[in-house]
Amino acid sequence: MPGRFVAEPKGEEFPAARRPLSGWKQMRRFRWCIEPALCLFVYPCRLFPCYFLYRMAHSHPKLPACANCDYQFPTGQPDDFCPRCGQQNQEVSLSLGHIMEEFLEGIFHFDSKVFRTARLLLLKPGELTRQFLLGHRMPFVPPIRLYVFISFVFFFLLSLSIKPSSDRPTRELLRDANLQAVADSIRVNAPQSGVIRIDAKDKLPSAMLSGLDFSQEELLALSEDPSAARLDSALRSHKQEPTLLRRMFLRQTVRSLDTSPDELMHKWMKSLPILMFVLMPLFALLLKALYLRQRQYYLAHLIFSIHFHCFVFVLFIVNLLLAWLGSNDWFDAVLVFVPAIYFFLALRNNFGQSWLKTLSKVLLMMVAYAGVFAMSIVLSLLVSALTL
Repeated sequence: MPGRFVAEPKGEEFPAARRPLSGWKQMRRFRWCIEPALCLFVYPCRLFPCYFLYRMAHSHPKLPACANCDYQFPTGQPDDFCPRCGQQNQEVSLSLGHIMEEFLEGIFHFDSKVFRTARLLLLKPGELTRQFLLGHRMPFVPPIRLYVFISFVFFFLLSLSIKPSSDRPTRELLRDANLQAVADSIRVNAPQSGVIRIDAKDKLPSAMLSGLDFSQEELLALSEDPSAARLDSALRSHKQEPTLLRRMFLRQTVRSLDTSPDELMHKWMKSLPILMFVLMPLFALLLKALYLRQRQYYLAHLIFSIHFHCFVFVLFIVNLLLAWLGSNDWFDAVLVFVPAIYFFLALRNNFGQSWLKTLSKVLLMMVAYAGVFAMSIVLSLLVSALTL
């Protein structure tokens, strides 16, 4: 008899949902032609993980106490796993076969999660986030682990794809450029007037960006003795007040002359992963502001942001691989349109609003995030220059 507060459900109150047959069930009529392929490939791949798990659980003698937390099993009834810490209860044998069994078990277990996660991430926009928020988390790779793995692969390939331009300091490159300018000036001006005029007013881009109107020769002279007195004197000669900010910019500009362009790029590349890791919470915060009326937790928007950035990183990884093959020109259009379409479909599937509302929020989100991303890039370049 059921309890006092438990009602027995009637069958007619819970009708089974009638769903259309899936593609796999529709193909069962052709089972006679696909059965050999299943027997040769699919079924063995599904049985191998079960076989290795069974071997690891039953091929070693059980211990009377847990080797990790010293939990005492009931007499004569040792379990396969410790109920206190969860460690597998078996006698550790440091043999090559045991290590191979653990390796294969980890590979098959990890691959099953990766395949499920990749299928939802790449083919069903927003579905991976929805499954995670519904509580279906064990079959998939956790969001943070997924982002760390994909971002590591992306930045590793990006560092390999950057070709070194020169290991020489910028000071030497500028001197060679000045000598070349002198030679060009001699060839151009001497035959016409017999008088050699050398224009030494070319400005460094870094000096112009910092609001300092210094020529290359002046910066090269300051690099010999970048003391505070010399910097203040140089600023006063250009009718500029030697404030702390201007002195700092000028000192960093002079200091950058002793650094090669590759070192500057490497310095910025080291800060790029941290920058992207900081941008994801900002992306989620903008998303939270757009969907404020739905009263969802910030964590839901953060998980959505992680999955979206993972998809974008996958596209860039494919672009880098195609660049190595020399055929990535056509993929530029994919990098422009596919993330926007994916973002639109993911928002539509997760939040369930109309097509027009979702499209308007996609446009607002793209404009806002583009501004935040541009300011973050400028800030990271500034920090990289100031920390030389």
